[in-house]
Amino acid sequence: MTKRDAVCEAALELFAENGIEATTTREIAERAGAAEGTLYRHFKGKEDLAESLYRRCADQLRGHLAAASETATAPAVRLEALVRGIFTFFDERPTSCTYLLTTQPGDPDEADEEASAPPLVPFADVLRDGIEQGTFRDVPVPLTAGWILSMVQRTVRFLKAGTLRMEKQAAIDRTVDAALRLVDGGSRN
Repeated sequence: MTKRDAVCEAALELFAENGIEATTTREIAERAGAAEGTLYRHFKGKEDLAESLYRRCADQLRGHLAAASETATAPAVRLEALVRGIFTFFDERPTSCTYLLTTQPGDPDEADEEASAPPLVPFADVLRDGIEQGTFRDVPVPLTAGWILSMVQRTVRFLKAGTLRMEKQAAIDRTVDAALRLVDGGSRN
């Protein structure tokens, strides 16, 4: 592992644990086993590092969600695959998932809603497809995609903290069911 890689991994862990603001460059360097100046050789500063990590994690998640939903053709099946895909991403890359779900990069006043949340785009796409096909009721797409992601985010956080009084699979199944009920008007059994 290169020093750059060590800095990136240390920063990702610390940002996911404590948040970007609460993490110092000194802490990143110490965890990476590097000098603090190493960070500045590869990045303009902590914010540049945070943005780079966000893009990297977002690309990983986009790839994971694309693979999770690539064989599903029906909008409801695709939506379920996307929701479940975030949970498997959390299982496979918990630190990356935590970082993505707890970080909003850049200036929120200037951010494009869909660009600011990497999983929002595939969710918005499947919602639009479902509305166009008449499978889903007409819903405000960015807002509904955000609601679904918020449900998933909250469930991931509860699972991570161990605060749910139910099995993990039951929590995932209930989250999937809630997402589908949100778009089909509660007609599911």
